[in-house]
This record gives sequence, C-alpha cells and structure tokens, in this order.
Amino acid sequence: MGDTEFRIDLLFYHFMLHRFVVVELKTTRAHPSHLGQLSFYVTAVDRLLRDPERDDRTLGILIAESKDETVVEFALQSQNQPLAVSTYAALPPGVRELMPSSEDLSRITHEVLHRGANSD
Repeated sequence: MGDTEFRIDLLFYHFMLHRFVVVELKTTRAHPSHLGQLSFYVTAVDRLLRDPERDDRTLGILIAESKDETVVEFALQSQNQPLAVSTYAALPPGVRELMPSSEDLSRITHEVLHRGANSD
C-alpha cells in the first residue's frame, strides 16, 4: 500500500457469511495499538478486495496472549467496524491445538525479520 509493505497474519473468506475475516495474532497482551493495526487491515480489505454488491463488511479478530477487559472495552468503544478480541486460552479445544503457540509466533517473527535484515 503506497510505498510500504504490510502483511496480514491470516485472511479468510467465509462463504456462508459472504465476508472476509482478518485475523491478527499477537504474542503479547492485547493493546489498543493492535486494534488500530487490525482496523487498518480491515479497511484495506474492505476497499481493495470486498465486493460491496456481494460481500458483507470485513470482520477483524485479534487473538492475543491475554487481554484486560477494560482496556479492550475502551479500545473498541469508538470503533465502527466489526472487530473482536480473544485470547489463545479462550479458543475452543480443537481450534487451540491448530493455532501456533506464542513461542512459535515469536520464533517465526524473529526468523522473518532476521532474514529480511540479511537481504538488504
């Protein structure tokens, strides 16, 4: 976008709901800035991929290591987009096992950033 590269962690299309779903994964406690990033991705998908004639608005889901309910409530209160916040522990059994652990995400992030720094 513009002259900056952004990468959505996970992007799905839910055929029954006719909407894109953006999932942002964080290895730390949910922070208001994470919701700002998620909101940015949801807006980008809505404007660049979504067909307004066929698709409902894009849904954004932040999955973090933990969350403070009050902080999340304040961060979501002014949002006009369909956003949700969950934690890895709150995911249903079966789904939780399919998700990478926070240690896996940290390792992969480090490897990608390290590889990118070496390619310059």
